[in-house]
Amino acid sequence: MRINKQYKVRAVAGENIILIPGNKTGDMTKVAALNDTSLFLWNKLNDRDFTIQDAANALTEAYDTDDATARHDAEAWINQLKDLGIIE
Repeated sequence: MRINKQYKVRAVAGENIILIPGNKTGDMTKVAALNDTSLFLWNKLNDRDFTIQDAANALTEAYDTDDATARHDAEAWINQLKDLGIIE
């Protein structure tokens, strides 16, 4: 899987956000805010193919966390971005 190149993180008013355009039938644009850990994963994994395990490994290398927690958090992060259409 990989982060769709059409999405970019922008810093706005001290927040890191991703703009998610609505469809052409009147849906409004959505905004997804990234916390520090989400931004870390985004920067680490952007522009390349990755797996859940790659994301979990990044978390265990950067943070004081165990493998099971890192994998759970990585999977949750990926699923949220998939639901928004950001990860393909």
